[in-house]
Amino acid sequence: MLTQIWNRCSYIIILFVLSFLSAGYLFLTTGSEPSYETVKVSKGDTLWTLAEKFEGEYSMTREEFIKWVGDENNLISFSIEPGMSLVVPVESATYSTHSDIQLAMNNK
Repeated sequence: MLTQIWNRCSYIIILFVLSFLSAGYLFLTTGSEPSYETVKVSKGDTLWTLAEKFEGEYSMTREEFIKWVGDENNLISFSIEPGMSLVVPVESATYSTHSDIQLAMNNK
């Protein structure tokens, strides 16, 4: 009985399995840019103190962090003022990305 089903529908079964695997692969590997956190600059804040505040939440040196923030926020100089909103290279907690899956896999 299974042999008859396989002989008649093998192409459809193979096509279905390959389509399912392809869709799963695309779902796991294709994603949009990560959503970064936006912070409001407080009195006394500098790019260096922001880099210290978020240390451990980004994978770059403090100098790279400061350069990234300056470039991403189109800062002409590296001085910031209270009330400014800056995007920092720390993924927003409300956005789910592939890294969540990777972190869960690393916890085994």
